[in-house]
Amino acid sequence: MWPRIPLIRLWRVSDVVLSVTLLLCNAIKVFKKLKTRGQSLAVSRQVILRCFMLLSLSVSSLFVTPHAFSQEKYSTAEKKYMLALARETLVWYLKYHKLPQPDTATLSGNLKEKRPCFVTLMKKGNLRGCVGLFEFEKPLYENIIDRTIVAAVHDDRFFPVSYDELRDITLEISILTEPKELTFTTAEDLLNKLIPFEDGVILYTPYGSSTYLPQVWEQLPDKEAFLSQLCAKHGAPGNYWKTNYKKIRVEIYKAIHFKEESSAAGKIVGPGGALAGKGGAKVIGIVALTKEGSPAPYVVNEGVPLQPGTIVAEDSIIVDRQ
Repeated sequence: MWPRIPLIRLWRVSDVVLSVTLLLCNAIKVFKKLKTRGQSLAVSRQVILRCFMLLSLSVSSLFVTPHAFSQEKYSTAEKKYMLALARETLVWYLKYHKLPQPDTATLSGNLKEKRPCFVTLMKKGNLRGCVGLFEFEKPLYENIIDRTIVAAVHDDRFFPVSYDELRDITLEISILTEPKELTFTTAEDLLNKLIPFEDGVILYTPYGSSTYLPQVWEQLPDKEAFLSQLCAKHGAPGNYWKTNYKKIRVEIYKAIHFKEESSAAGKIVGPGGALAGKGGAKVIGIVALTKEGSPAPYVVNEGVPLQPGTIVAEDSIIVDRQ
């Protein structure tokens, strides 16, 4: 996923082949003109060298990563931490009415970078809440905490999520690029410029605005249906994008999307800490940014203190500390 960059992103093999041909033709023409004018061989060689430098840049663009904003921007450990932070936020807010306070000294630069996100809650395969923002004003980790709460209890399409529902809810996070306006001359031109499964789309009409994240293309792969549903989402007629294309505005963006594999991610110890209950507790992790390959799960005996954010197996009994 990356923003549109004409020099790199739009150059496919055929484009480079064409560029190579044009550069070679121009180089030959320049050489002939210089030779006709009696220019020195040294000058001719310099011009030809510059042409081939441009040629090498064109070919190398085939092998350059289009943009730093791709799935590889965030490590597996960072993605795991962000999902754990969102899960901890839900547990702490709904059960204890408190929010996590991550130690910023332990966070990576990526997590402290000012970047917007969407947090999505899914319950047994169905949408249970999804809210985000596009402002680049707060660090990413803060936006994850904030958007998790808003998606859970302030999405107007749903009743607020309850603590007892969490066992059936999985979390998804989408980290966003800055939206860019998409210019088009006709409705057909708009369709041609949209890239399914890559473009997130914000649609503005006189009725309001709405957005679909890139992963929504999985449910609406047809471009016309995608835009029609996007119109209907904010109360505009479904075909408004087509019949009134001069009255709409479209912005596109990219997203890095990742999600929990299941809701059975274990129990998270609350902000006051806890004690291992009867039979002890199996510790399977902690809500912290750790290196790849965290320590293997281990068992602690009954009565052993557990620090806030510790993750234990679902069948472990823990007793909150007051």
